[in-house]
Amino acid sequence: MSRNGFTTGTAAAAAAKASAIRLLTGTTPESVSVTLPQGDVLHINVSDTTGSYVAVVKDAGSDPDVTDGIEVLARVRRNDTDRGVCVKGGYGVGRVTRPGLQVGVGQAAINPAPGQMIINAVREVIVDGGVEVEVAVPRGIDCARRTFNPRLGIVDGISILGTTGIVRPMSTEALKATIKCETDVSFEQDNCTVYMAPGGIGETALKAMFEGIGVVQFSNYLGYALSYARQKGLRHVVIGGHPGKLAKVLMGYLDTHSSRSPTAVDFIKGFFGLKDNFNTVEEVIQVLRTGDVTTQGGFSLLAAAIAARLKAEFGFDSVEVCLFDMGRRLIGHSR
Repeated sequence: MSRNGFTTGTAAAAAAKASAIRLLTGTTPESVSVTLPQGDVLHINVSDTTGSYVAVVKDAGSDPDVTDGIEVLARVRRNDTDRGVCVKGGYGVGRVTRPGLQVGVGQAAINPAPGQMIINAVREVIVDGGVEVEVAVPRGIDCARRTFNPRLGIVDGISILGTTGIVRPMSTEALKATIKCETDVSFEQDNCTVYMAPGGIGETALKAMFEGIGVVQFSNYLGYALSYARQKGLRHVVIGGHPGKLAKVLMGYLDTHSSRSPTAVDFIKGFFGLKDNFNTVEEVIQVLRTGDVTTQGGFSLLAAAIAARLKAEFGFDSVEVCLFDMGRRLIGHSR
């Protein structure tokens, strides 16, 4: 039976909360509760360490995550020079060296959602005054070699990640079963149209555009999801997501997992005739936005090309593609 786990961000938030409790009481709790971004609460075991840190062992559940079982440490200290909560990356937490990610160049690779979780967890204990939180991962440098961090320009450690705080097992069979179930539900709601997205960014953005819809998350299995929707008898499909994922359709890939398809950066760069080097598709988006290309329909042309390819391949009556950046802003629409 598959089992959910929790992210490095949740582990860091739990360790930070326990460290804050120790700072106030002198005693490290055996466990703490952590409130996740969607409001759920997890109870997580913690352990004291030699020195000034508190540790949490990251548990990925049934997911084959390379960070499963590593220790995530946190140390909380008062900071009289500030009134807020400052979250820093210590040993084993990566540092960003290239633009285009959710975190700026030179900053610790602690993404916004887990960073806010850490702040919220500490503020449940220390309600006012300046606080400094340092997150460290003793095995982070070694572990990062088995992640995509080196390719993304993140050096010296792992990233602290997790938009939901939960790690859900990503076995192919479970994912495809979920895709079928969600498509079946969509068919019952509207037996003509299905709305689809690779993940949370596309789903949230589509729901903001189209009121009262359900969205099928297909992860990396776009081809499987569309084949099943066609088999089910759905005639119209609306797909929303980041161009870094969806542009792979034009490269000939309907399974978009990074281990089975290359990055779309060079393809998108060529699509727009750009000569500069880019590390991520999000960086391309920012450059094009600066040059007003997106307002002139640049990414809408890309969306239209993706839609035409999918319509021809699967035989739907219509395919509509909406492209969003990492901030869930609409940058291209195939209308």
